[in-house]
Amino acid sequence: MTRYERYVEALDAIKEATKWELTDDFRRLMAIHYAIHDTPFDASRFSDARDTLKQKTKIFSKFRGSQNLVWLSFLDAKYEDIGTAIDEALRLDTLLDRKHFRFSSLRPFLANQLINVDHPEQRLDEATDLYQTFKQHHPWLTSEEDLLSALVLVQAFDDIIDLNERIEQHYTLLKDRLPKSNELQLVSHLLTFSDSSPEEAVSRLLTWKSHLEEVEVSIRREHLPALALLSIVTEPNMDSIHAVKEIVDVEKDKQRWFNTHSVLVALQLVAADHITTGEANDLLLHGTFAHLLAMQQAMTAATTAAVIASTTSTN
Repeated sequence: MTRYERYVEALDAIKEATKWELTDDFRRLMAIHYAIHDTPFDASRFSDARDTLKQKTKIFSKFRGSQNLVWLSFLDAKYEDIGTAIDEALRLDTLLDRKHFRFSSLRPFLANQLINVDHPEQRLDEATDLYQTFKQHHPWLTSEEDLLSALVLVQAFDDIIDLNERIEQHYTLLKDRLPKSNELQLVSHLLTFSDSSPEEAVSRLLTWKSHLEEVEVSIRREHLPALALLSIVTEPNMDSIHAVKEIVDVEKDKQRWFNTHSVLVALQLVAADHITTGEANDLLLHGTFAHLLAMQQAMTAATTAAVIASTTSTN
């Protein structure tokens, strides 16, 4: 079964299991988790996990609510023992009652990122310092989503001063070629995972963008983080370009009027196909991919809420 077939299989099963609860935007995010981790979606197991979560949280917990099924699906796809993973995430969430993290809507994803991390309180302190640096350098672009970015980065890099310099080098090169945006800041964070120089990493990203647009795959700003991941794990090549194009075309045929998601799905699944085993790549898969999906979840939730508010106001 190809990774895209795994995605379609998971999406169909998730639709059946979450009738009337979620929009397809959220279901796609969930299905991508299962496809990336090459794990089948089991409706019975997922239902049991939901029941476990309800038993262990209060009604106003940030871990409750249909939107956080995206968070739960990440645990379900990644960990064989879902009950233990839930317990660990809830335990680690108690460490987040501190400045910056306390009121973040992304607390479940932050807690996920701390699972199996040595010295989690130290990492949170380091992430706070890095987040403050983001605020100093880019006050108008930095928001709570960057808390998760900071937490991923401090787990991957020991030298924070060098890390900041690399991020700024990437961002300076990017903003000269692409419009400023929150996504562009995230791309500068993600490209630090590349073994290439900042000049080479940005050039490869832009080359990918150019080649995809040549085959009529339009890259918008919301696609740039996923494209950054793809550019890290493989150089542009005809097989990968055609793989992206094929998924995009199939997804467009399924939903002709709103198909921005098709490019996101394609970029992530093709990137996942190029990630092999190993310590560094494991971090890229389990850390950075979780990070990216959390950002998408936040953006999707905000967009959905805005549409609902607008519709209610009109009515």
